[in-house]
Amino acid sequence: MNGRVSLLAWFTVPIVMLSIGIAADAALAADAPTVLITGSSRGIGLEITRRYAEQGWRVIATCRTPAKAAALQEIADAHPNVSIDALDVTDFAQIDALAARYADTPIDVLLNNAGISGGSDAQNFGEFDYPVFDQVMAVNVLGPLKMSEAFIGNVAASQQKKIINITSGQGSITRNFGGQYFYRASKAALNMVMRTLSIELKKKGITVGLLSPGFVRTDFTKGLDFPMMITPQESAAAVVSLIESYALADTGTYVRNNGEPIPW
Repeated sequence: MNGRVSLLAWFTVPIVMLSIGIAADAALAADAPTVLITGSSRGIGLEITRRYAEQGWRVIATCRTPAKAAALQEIADAHPNVSIDALDVTDFAQIDALAARYADTPIDVLLNNAGISGGSDAQNFGEFDYPVFDQVMAVNVLGPLKMSEAFIGNVAASQQKKIINITSGQGSITRNFGGQYFYRASKAALNMVMRTLSIELKKKGITVGLLSPGFVRTDFTKGLDFPMMITPQESAAAVVSLIESYALADTGTYVRNNGEPIPW
């Protein structure tokens, strides 16, 4: 009889310990902050997704075509805290549907990362491709503004309460060296609408940030090779660190990836 009791206890202890471990993991997951990232399938967005996943955040990673986002799927396969949703930030009905799906989810960081450059050929004075201009503005300005409007309740319900926008130093009017009319105009417009939003949301305790990720080697900069260029991994590390340090007192500021202010 005593032998049976001892044997039962021998099996029961590891089972109980396993149950405690599972419960602890579940509690940790429940307490983890949440980030929603647009444009997660490549470049900076992909590496930011990877860093947040590795840090144990719940990550809602969005991109236009998840079926073609192999690298993003690899991250999700390795990290159960990552979910992937289809989202085109120019499709407002799709944004509203995504917001409805996550209606009860507090979002600590809404990261408006999706963006396009419009290419160089479409932005030559005298040969402007105006439909491309419309598309650049739709993705880079209207998309982030609509995302902020659709998910404001989620952000307000979170602990960190941050809306962060990936902008660019090319949005600076002061530091304009010519060229890239559409892209520069879109980032300057993004800076304006988010600076305005930061004023309205500060009284609600919500921080709005404008971060330039640096001069990064991505599809945007294909063919360029300058000493100051950095990798998407280096950029993502700097961006995530800055987001962590962004406080309500910093709301509405326009900064480089090293935290230095950029002239408007």
